[in-house]
Amino acid sequence: MDEESASRALIIVDVQPTFCEGGALAVDGGNATAERIADFVTDNADEYALIVTTQDWHINPGKHFSDEPDFVDTWPPHGVAGTPEAELHEAVASLPIDVSVKKGEYAAAYSGFEGTDADGRTLEDVLRDADIRAIDVVGIAESHCVKETALDGLKAGWPVRVFSDLTVPTSEELGEEARAEMDEAGVEQLPSSEAFGFYEEGEDVAIPGDDDGYGDDGYGAERDGSDSGSDGSFYGDDFDGAYADSADEFDDDLFGDDDADEFDDDAADDDFDDEDFSNLNPPTDLASRITSGLFGPGGTGRSGGDVDVDLEADFDIDEDADFSDEVSEEDFDFSDIDFDPREL
Repeated sequence: MDEESASRALIIVDVQPTFCEGGALAVDGGNATAERIADFVTDNADEYALIVTTQDWHINPGKHFSDEPDFVDTWPPHGVAGTPEAELHEAVASLPIDVSVKKGEYAAAYSGFEGTDADGRTLEDVLRDADIRAIDVVGIAESHCVKETALDGLKAGWPVRVFSDLTVPTSEELGEEARAEMDEAGVEQLPSSEAFGFYEEGEDVAIPGDDDGYGDDGYGAERDGSDSGSDGSFYGDDFDGAYADSADEFDDDLFGDDDADEFDDDAADDDFDDEDFSNLNPPTDLASRITSGLFGPGGTGRSGGDVDVDLEADFDIDEDADFSDEVSEEDFDFSDIDFDPREL
């Protein structure tokens, strides 16, 4: 567990049968949301120092219950304490839960921060005792208890994230209103796939701040983990495609179909029959032999090759020649030169 994980808590809000299909106050998509939350926690439990669940646990919540509910401030009886509907959803009950918080015995209690655990600690106390520094919120319903829990967490001083795919509203209209309210307050909302890390394992991405890559800066290779195109070129598919298009335009502009035909007609094979190209044949003089030896196959030049030159035969060297009389000591007398090294 890294430093961030050691200080982050996950709050699973009111994932109970009473709020899922078949329950007293069912929300469409409730069961599917419960399953997604279970999968997420199974894959990411190690990312959290603390996992907390909240439950509506109503005994006598007063006007919160009504036989003629308006579904704004009053509701049909739900989450009644001690009933199967008030227990945790079976998909969540088996998760590694650290603390369970129950709320609303005698009040509406939309926010998890209005509840207490088995020891009587408020949710805020639970989080502070665990030295939590950041909170993620998921659950049911986005438009009510999830929103209120997230907003109260933010008010208490924690940075809060809500995972948009791990919650569901009572209606799309109320969901839009809740998302706008959370966004305005400063709650971060994102899909759970973006919860941790900036890339998937095995994805080859450019390191942030690395100026050696050419991604997303006009060279065509977006910063999606690749500094080369699908065809192995360094600059990516976008650059290759742009280059190909430019090349096509260049071909059309300079050597269009008609121009190419005219060029072929102007440069027919017959035009070259009477020309003298003897100067293109490899020369056979001594200089070419030396050059060929230096740079030809097997030599010591760029292409390799041994120098195949017979100096005595080709240069007619007289081994007894004496040039000593042509040089005197006076030729090496530089005493008359006025030179001061300090002037350099």
